[in-house]
Amino acid sequence: MRVMIVYGRALDANNKQLYKACKKLVGEPLLARIMDMSAYVGLEGSRFWHGDKEFGKIDLCFLRSYGSGSFEQVTKRVSMMEHMELSGTFMVNSTQAYRRARDKYSTMYTLARAGLPIPSTYVTEMAHWAYRASKDFKQVVYKPLMGSLGFGSMKFDNADLAFSAYTTLERLGQPLYVQEFVEKPGRDMRAFVLGDKVVASICRVAQPSSWKTNVAQGARVESVQLSSKLERLAVRAVEALGLLYAGVDILDEDEKRGAVVLEVNGAPSWQGLQKATGVNVAEELVQFMIDFMKR
Repeated sequence: MRVMIVYGRALDANNKQLYKACKKLVGEPLLARIMDMSAYVGLEGSRFWHGDKEFGKIDLCFLRSYGSGSFEQVTKRVSMMEHMELSGTFMVNSTQAYRRARDKYSTMYTLARAGLPIPSTYVTEMAHWAYRASKDFKQVVYKPLMGSLGFGSMKFDNADLAFSAYTTLERLGQPLYVQEFVEKPGRDMRAFVLGDKVVASICRVAQPSSWKTNVAQGARVESVQLSSKLERLAVRAVEALGLLYAGVDILDEDEKRGAVVLEVNGAPSWQGLQKATGVNVAEELVQFMIDFMKR
């Protein structure tokens, strides 16, 4: 089996570990920076290159990032991954499922359509409209539409303060993704889902001075056993988005409201989860895909 790992601008610890797991279980994979990939389309067939080297048919590709860039650059990368899929490569996660999970707006309406509990969310490009929407909530959170690791997210207790940020973002051409802040006592849960199972889960505890529970923002992690109800919710979220694996962020602190799916990450980091649980996530993922492709 020929395997490829497609990553963004630089290799991170997760992709390096995934490389080692592939090498151990299926043979040395091709590491490909997505912005260095090229393709040919013709009636006689399709061809693909990484750098100057044509790599031929790939059986399994782990799509870990589309990378940053202009709209045209990212569009080219999405289309190239889909082109590889149509040429016979099994993509995990699939091009469109990963795109859906990468876009927070798309994630939310897909989960809502499946009847899953989510925070109330507004999306616009107009600062004054976002300002009016923010008044619906006691506290509001702005998140970059394609952001990750908690970078760029801002919480506001006052709609007028939020408006100042919105006007700046509007001038910069950024869409405004405005979400109610769901109260949490400085913690939430992350479930790592493979297929129809949760293979590991953690509680993420924010720093005392922060509201963000992202590990990249300094949150502390603890291993936790989710209830069967929360495990089913995490699996349903992954299935609704058409993913084969994902990290699902869940909050379950409000007795009246019940559990809420905060986010779903189609190419999650797992260093914190692995440290807390002892689960070798990369090997679990590669072995899962080996078994899945034999079905």
